[in-house]
Amino acid sequence: MLSSVALVAGLCGTARAQNPWADQVVSYTSGVLASPAYNDPANAVGSPERYTGEGQWPGAVTPFSSPWLPNELVGIGVGGSLVMRFDEPVTDDPLNPFGIDLLIFGNAFYVSDLAEDTTSGSMYSASDQGVIEVSQNGTTWFPITGARPDHLFPTLGYVDVTHPFTSPHGLIPTDFTKPVNPAFDAAGLNLAQIVAAYDGSGGGTGVDLAGTGLSSISYVRITYLGTSGDLQIDAMSDVSPVPAPAGVVVLGAAGLLATRRRRMSHAH
Repeated sequence: MLSSVALVAGLCGTARAQNPWADQVVSYTSGVLASPAYNDPANAVGSPERYTGEGQWPGAVTPFSSPWLPNELVGIGVGGSLVMRFDEPVTDDPLNPFGIDLLIFGNAFYVSDLAEDTTSGSMYSASDQGVIEVSQNGTTWFPITGARPDHLFPTLGYVDVTHPFTSPHGLIPTDFTKPVNPAFDAAGLNLAQIVAAYDGSGGGTGVDLAGTGLSSISYVRITYLGTSGDLQIDAMSDVSPVPAPAGVVVLGAAGLLATRRRRMSHAH
């Protein structure tokens, strides 16, 4: 007999992927003018960085202090590209917050140009010349419009950081599978206000698959079309859907169980 616990679990909506990160480097071309120290594409596999600068200038990752070590990022220079693969497909899920399905993390950060931890919204290392494309099979590609890699929103490693350049680890990690509200604007805000507006998210550029017409993708390609410098990528993640309301799920489960009991009683 199906238990109520199992039934509720089965009705809770789309399950969170066991491994939400990009799993494999398919191809990498460093391009021209990319920093030779940032040429390991394997750095884009797995989770984004929460803490950076170990052994030199250590600090928690905040929207004012991004990852920067060569073993944390991969650089894509002029004409270069990076193709990553997810073992578990990233789906265009209607339960995903704000319609965002994929997050891409780089090393852009807000400039403290109004005070030590307050920004006008200007960013350093952000690139408008990167292109994101997605694919189901690694052969046929679909461009993403309205989103650029290594752009909005800078990575936040911990919810409880209190200083933009803090060295201690935080105690409450952010969720790297939860997107920032796309309407968020950091102009005139300090660190505490930015952290509050992130609402537990770890940041990252949000990608909505709806415009591609694809129900899911397994491959992501990032290409740099700039004429100088490079862009740098830390990680990619599959967004976690918002669970169905618990009350609705429990009532639905109870109803199904009651229906089964009635059918069994009529059988006798």
